[in-house]
Amino acid sequence: MASTSPAAAKPGRPRDPGADERIIQAVVDELAEVGIAGFRINSIAARAKVAKRTLYSRWPERDDLILAGLATLSVRLDPPCTGSLEGDIRLLYDAMAEHLDSPRWLIGARCSFEFPDHPELYATFQRDCIDQPLAVIEDVLRDAQVRGELRSDIDRSVAAETFAASIGGFSTHIARLRGMNTHAVRDRFLDLFLHGLRAVGVAGSG
Repeated sequence: MASTSPAAAKPGRPRDPGADERIIQAVVDELAEVGIAGFRINSIAARAKVAKRTLYSRWPERDDLILAGLATLSVRLDPPCTGSLEGDIRLLYDAMAEHLDSPRWLIGARCSFEFPDHPELYATFQRDCIDQPLAVIEDVLRDAQVRGELRSDIDRSVAAETFAASIGGFSTHIARLRGMNTHAVRDRFLDLFLHGLRAVGVAGSG
């Protein structure tokens, strides 16, 4: 009696282990150069040296690819827990500034002007990339209030947004372009930022 078992499937082309990394890098480069409006699937395929079907098999929609590139801006912050506001804020600054160095800073700078035209993209970007770091910063500020280091009338949400936006707007990338010492830039910014937050009678380390 003839066997009725299905024939063994022929193996297909093996998955390229480096394709995903090349694709994400291509998306980052594309967003940094042309932003959301100029983003083209054909360009990503050419940059990454992959077929378009490879892109669509991983990211079915154009917006999925864009979000994958924007996700590289995300920094997962861990609560520093140094026991002092200045110590915590200094560590948070260093972690965020390092992550937002070029070319990521270029993506944020370019795409931030386009987000109003793409509210759904921005909503996902905010949920996945912005809310977690802001929550950690707010927790640091709350703990500082409990310790009496932070003024009780400070709006922690506004302070956290200001802190994050200032780093994004004047990152280590810009400091280097201007020939400035990045640590000096950090220290000046933190002196200014913390001066406005500290409770009366709380002195800084400087």
